[in-house]
Amino acid sequence: MKKLQVVAGGTSGMGLATAMALGRFGPVLVGGRNEKRLADAVAKLEEAGVEAYGKTVDISNRASLDEFAAYAAGIAPLGNVLNAAGVDAGGPDLIIGVNMVGTVNFVEAFFPYLEQGARLVNFSSITGYFVQPTAEEKAIWDEPNDPDFFLKVKAAIQNRQVPEAMRHMGEDYLYYPISKTFTQYYTRANTLRFGRKGCQIFSVAPGAFDTPMLRESPDEVVAGIARGTALGRLGDANEMADFIVHLLEPGHDYLTGCDLILDGGKFALTTAKQLD
Repeated sequence: MKKLQVVAGGTSGMGLATAMALGRFGPVLVGGRNEKRLADAVAKLEEAGVEAYGKTVDISNRASLDEFAAYAAGIAPLGNVLNAAGVDAGGPDLIIGVNMVGTVNFVEAFFPYLEQGARLVNFSSITGYFVQPTAEEKAIWDEPNDPDFFLKVKAAIQNRQVPEAMRHMGEDYLYYPISKTFTQYYTRANTLRFGRKGCQIFSVAPGAFDTPMLRESPDEVVAGIARGTALGRLGDANEMADFIVHLLEPGHDYLTGCDLILDGGKFALTTAKQLD
């Protein structure tokens, strides 16, 4: 029996491209908040010959995600479970709710249904490498199921010293990078308990990809981002999908507890003096 592939945030961009590629492993369930986009995504998957299912889900809402996970487990045993849902704007509450609380919700909701050989993948971001948690934040992050986690996280971020280079980017950019640093940290924090079940967990850090989210930025901003890579271009969503699917193929059973970068060299250019 083929196992179910799950992609929350699978209605567009890298999430949809990955859902499409995962169809080679079995039926695919995509989840998203927007019903029309969800229906469109399922239609595209079916047109490509994928056995597809769709269900609305808000990963910032634990009850919604519990329902989504139970629905998934009722279709077929779970194989690869991906959290591609994320936001980079919309205010502190939305960014924390989706990227941080949502990541915790996703892992906790699906963990009970995972059996030997299952894998869970979180989407982080290359921006998560450009900030580091304070001692106060790490202490909060180590208690992700604290009922006051959201409030404590928000207060700690508000106390952060904003780097001069980031101040012009606006308030959202104070919250977005650290939310993705948390995704990487929280993924690592789950390594042992996943290993005890014979399961794997890791995250992937995209750089600048040509997605609807990025295309909301002005053209000159997008062009500048592309120039900031070693290859002088944005990544294609299918490149990320192909990268992930190769990692999920047989032969990578020792891969767990880490974050993997696919960013066209952005991090390298930013952190190391380049040789002529």
